[in-house]
Parts: sequence; C-alpha cells; structure tokens
Amino acid sequence: MYPDDLVREFDRLFAELSLPITSHARRGSFNPNADVYLTDRGRSLVVRVELAGVERDNIKLVVEGATLYLAGVRTSDVRRAESVLQKEIEYGYFLKKVQLPSPVLVESARAEYHDGVLVVKLPVADGSRLMPVDRTEIRMVVRGRA
Repeated sequence: MYPDDLVREFDRLFAELSLPITSHARRGSFNPNADVYLTDRGRSLVVRVELAGVERDNIKLVVEGATLYLAGVRTSDVRRAESVLQKEIEYGYFLKKVQLPSPVLVESARAEYHDGVLVVKLPVADGSRLMPVDRTEIRMVVRGRA
C-alpha cells in the first residue's frame, strides 16, 4: 500500500464514521484493542494499541478536537496459501477512535511502534483539567423460561 492510498482510505473511514458498524465489517475491517491511561502524575496521556502484523507505514494518527483517530490497514498473505485450515486473525482496514479526557499538546506528542504495539504519548496541556467522564452502571436481570 502506498502512502497516498492510506490517506485516501483514512479519509473514506472518516466519512463512514456515521454509518453502522456492520457496514465496516462487511468490507473487511477490524477493531484493535487499546489501553488509555495517565502517567507522570497526570501530565501525560498514554494510548497503547495492539497492532500485530501492521506495517509502520500503514498507520496514520490524527488528533481532531478532543479525539485521537488511529487508522490503517493490516494485510494478509493468506492469498498465497494453497489451502486455509484455520483463520482467526482479522485483516483489513481499521479505525480506532479514542476520546481524550483533557486538552493535549499535539506538537509535543510522540509515537513509538515496536513488537506490534503502538504507544502514543500525549502531554496534557498545562493548567488543563481532566474532563469528567459520566458513567452509569446498568444492572441487568436475566430471567429464563421454565
């Protein structure tokens, strides 16, 4: 994949954000796992994403407002296989959207990609406070039929 292709795909994924997730899945995509946490006494926001098998040049990061977007593609060499006996790894395009709890200094952000894990370190803007996250637990009762 060429860099221009990745930019075009990234733009297409942005345009599809309002579509149901099933439309993404039909085209062959996956949703990578991510951890988001604070370090340096709340002065740095770290986003850690599992991207095993994704080439570094196939990853794009963008901060827009209070959201970090991570997009790219993981390609498969299964097409060269004579016969597939088991297939569990998801391939295709991905778009990960991470809501940032605080304003960050994008110009000082750093990203490292090593051993299939992307780590993005975003310094929190001086004097900014974490935006509150509203969380409500919903209790569910499951009743079976007799």
